[in-house]
Amino acid sequence: MASFEESLNDLLVDTFNTILKYEEQSLKAIADIPITIGEAHLLECIARLNNEATVSQIAAQMQLAMPTITIAVKKLESKGYVVKVPWEDDGRRSYVRLTASGEVINRAHTIFHHRMVRNIADQFNEPEKEILLRAVTKLSDFFAHQIRNPK
Repeated sequence: MASFEESLNDLLVDTFNTILKYEEQSLKAIADIPITIGEAHLLECIARLNNEATVSQIAAQMQLAMPTITIAVKKLESKGYVVKVPWEDDGRRSYVRLTASGEVINRAHTIFHHRMVRNIADQFNEPEKEILLRAVTKLSDFFAHQIRNPK
């Protein structure tokens, strides 16, 4: 019989991959848009930053390198989902803003998350929901700690 660690590893990897695949399929079903999940998350991040985010703010928020975000922003810009707008007081600096198409994608992505959470919640009774929240909170705290304090 598999050890707890092996079972947990398999479950975490399978769940992570399945969530991403489910999210990808659901986004296509909600709005048939040629966008990756990573791009959808980048649009979501820009929206959370009040739709006026610098590349460095996006990189910090997403915990990714600035060159990675710069490339992703250029790709989204070429797809027509974001624009780079110069700062009024300093034309050398710019911020990233969602276009109308980018906002549509972000809304579709938000709808997906609301539906997903509601459908998951429907699978549990109240005591199970409390246990699930505590367990997922501990997982989230563990991974956040690992990112802040790499060994």
